[in-house]
Amino acid sequence: MSEREIVESTVYRLVEPGKFKEQLFKRQIQEGEVDITPHLASVCHADLRYFNGERRPEALAEKLPMALFHEGIGIVNQSKHPDFKTGDRVVIVPNIPKYILNQTDRNSCCYICQDHASDNYCVDGVFLASGFDGVAQSHLVLPGEAFVPIPDNVDDNIALLAELCSVSLYAINRAGVRASSTKKVAVFGDGPVGYLTAASLRFVYHIPQENLLVFGADEEKLKHFKGFAKTSLVHDYDFSQMEGVKTIFECTGGKFSSSAINQAIDLIDREGTIVLMGVTEELVPLNTRDILEKGLRLIGSSRSTSNEFKQLMEAFKNEEFVKVLNHIVPNEYISIANTKDLEDAMVRSSKYRGWKKTYLAFNWE
Repeated sequence: MSEREIVESTVYRLVEPGKFKEQLFKRQIQEGEVDITPHLASVCHADLRYFNGERRPEALAEKLPMALFHEGIGIVNQSKHPDFKTGDRVVIVPNIPKYILNQTDRNSCCYICQDHASDNYCVDGVFLASGFDGVAQSHLVLPGEAFVPIPDNVDDNIALLAELCSVSLYAINRAGVRASSTKKVAVFGDGPVGYLTAASLRFVYHIPQENLLVFGADEEKLKHFKGFAKTSLVHDYDFSQMEGVKTIFECTGGKFSSSAINQAIDLIDREGTIVLMGVTEELVPLNTRDILEKGLRLIGSSRSTSNEFKQLMEAFKNEEFVKVLNHIVPNEYISIANTKDLEDAMVRSSKYRGWKKTYLAFNWE
């Protein structure tokens, strides 16, 4: 095997809450794989929960040590996959089913994959920065199917939002929302997930502004939605009086999940669909009586597939969509040259209560 087929990767691994350690690993590049250098990553709340020790103790014990971050883009160093060449910009698809990771036939994978269900529900698959080393490494070597090319006219700052946007697109696709539908669609949640879900509904699926309803608890945050959706505060809205809402996306999560879901149950029409996207560590009480009486369909939606990433690379060419997305792009990157820089950046991100995302720029020299 030639030297070119083995690379030494610097990996910043979280070894315990609050502490990263630099480690070196040799990565072998096999046929069908691509070696990239991640140069930008975006911090997710999931990363912060690991860093701050906010996951259950048994989850931390199982997952750590590992490199964090699953929202990232990079540059191809070398490729043994026909779809990529040195110098290509790519976005990383963090959800990888086992049959792709091992480059085997789908029918040799788990029963879910054999049944041709979505890749993100593979029983034996991996997800970057969830028990499998994530973006914080100088050489990320994965099968080519774990990357999607970034078109020349798509800016890095927008491409870096692909993973977060893809979760919204997957949920919308699962709910069966049709482009330019005249049915009312509602979003609960005024944070980044709610914002990107509403923006995708408006600019990717072309839901008319008058039919796109967003509910939140923070008046200042809701102001960001007003250019493309109708907004209302949850605490002064009579959810039982609205008619015509057929699909609702719950994007709150945490301690507000229960109130948001039950308000959605009050709001939605009979035989409507509620898509649950908010994550909570606690059990959530639901109004099952009205779920049954209204004949509602509740769908849990988690993560995404490469199909949504490809769909987004086209959607990112829409200038109106990009203009809305730029509202959550930070004004600067946080430069990361060592583990101390990364620890400081995570502490800073944990304290940040603003609207914009946190972007990290890795300097691997």
